[in-house]
This record gives sequence, C-alpha cells and structure tokens, in this order.
Amino acid sequence: MILAIAVSRPVEQRSSTLPVTQMIIAITQITSLHESSRRLIALQSLAMKTAQRILLTATRLFNEQGERNVTANDIALELDISPGNLYYHFKGKDGILSALFADYYRELASLLAAPLIDDSFLDQSNPLERGWLFLTVLLEVMYQHRFLYLNQSDLMQRYPEIDRGMRRLMALKKRSAAQLATDLLASADAIPPTARPEHIADSMAMTLMYWLSFEQFAGESLSAQQSIHRAVLQVLSHCAPYLGEKQGDFFAECELINTRLLEKSSS
Repeated sequence: MILAIAVSRPVEQRSSTLPVTQMIIAITQITSLHESSRRLIALQSLAMKTAQRILLTATRLFNEQGERNVTANDIALELDISPGNLYYHFKGKDGILSALFADYYRELASLLAAPLIDDSFLDQSNPLERGWLFLTVLLEVMYQHRFLYLNQSDLMQRYPEIDRGMRRLMALKKRSAAQLATDLLASADAIPPTARPEHIADSMAMTLMYWLSFEQFAGESLSAQQSIHRAVLQVLSHCAPYLGEKQGDFFAECELINTRLLEKSSS
C-alpha cells in the first residue's frame, strides 16, 4: 500500500508537469513566430525604404543632369549601394523610369480630372484665385518631374508607355484647360461670339506642355516657385484677350495673387 502510494506520486507529478512543458514550448514557438514576423516586416520596410530612396534619388539626378546623362550605376553610386542591390528592386534604369512615370501619371491625371468631375470646382466668389491655385498645384507636380518635359520627344520615342501616357495627359490638359477657360470667362461675363474655347484650350495646354522646356532654353535663374507662378500667369494670359475692358483688371489681380503666394512660399 505504501509502495503503491510512493510509485503513484511521481506519476502524478509527471502528468502535472506535462502541460507546463507543452505550454513553454508553445510560448517559445509563438515568440519565435512573432520575432520572425517582425523581422520579415522590418525587411519589407527596409526594402520599401530602399526602393523609395532609389526613386527619389533618380528623380533628383534626372532633373539636375538630364535623364540621358544618368545611368543606373550613377544612381547606385549616389545612394552608396551596390548595383546588384539596385537591380534587386528595379530592372535597371528602364524599370526606374517606368515606376517614376506610373506614379507621375496617376497623380497628374487625378489632378486634371478635378475640373471635369466637379461642376462647382471654381469658387464663384473668386474663380481666378481658385484657378490660379489649381494650376499652381498642377505645375508643382510637373516641376518635380521636369526631366520628363526637358527631354520630352526623346523619351516618348524611346519608351512607348511614356509616349502613350503623355498623349493621354495632353488630352486631359486640353479638356481641363477648356473647362477652366469657360468658367473664368463666364465669371467675368466675357464670352464674345468670336471666342473659340477649343483654341484657347489648345494654347493653354501647349503652354502647360512646353513651358518648362522654354524656360530651360531661356536660361534664366529662377526659383521653383518663381518658375511655377510665372507659368501659371502665362497659361491664364490666354484668356485675357477675351476680357475686353476687364483685361487690365485681370492682369492686375493676377499680379496680386502672384506676389501674395510668392511671399507666402518664401516665409
């Protein structure tokens, strides 16, 4: 009887410690799994950061030196990473250009669609200022990717996807410009029978498409904001001939908006 009790106690102890052992193993596995997940997330985050750094650095070099003059190795050297690391994220310079243009196209197309899908896009209390701000935001995005416009024809010839995208953006620019011109002239009660909205839209879209290239050839040293607001004034000036006696007031108001926004951006 005593023997039976003596033998049974170790058995009871072993059976009671078994769940604890299993629990420790389970906790260890869960902890290991969580650590693996954290490492995976950290690696993915690092990869995303590296890819983003590649795109940002490529954009800066393309803008400063011209897309033709920058190689994938130049980008890797600037980032202090190996060419193999760069090729892990993108298939060379072509892959970088493709990713940059895809991001740019999505952002600009979304902006250009705003006047087309919102009938009340221009604030009736001050449509000129609202139009100015719209064009400013639009040209800021274009300026950030100005390498696309400084070597536009060459890029479109070498990359079919850029060619198709730029043509679609041009069509959107014409439609948005036509809507903008119509709203501005209507707000000023200045739509004479001789006005041809499609001609005004063509002129505005052409200025949007080639102004950055024109400024490069002009060789003037302007800040980003000066360049952008000068382009905005040039785009809107295509409406001025149809304003009659209000033409002087139109340019005076444009100059006031320009001065105020430049002062705000420099403060």
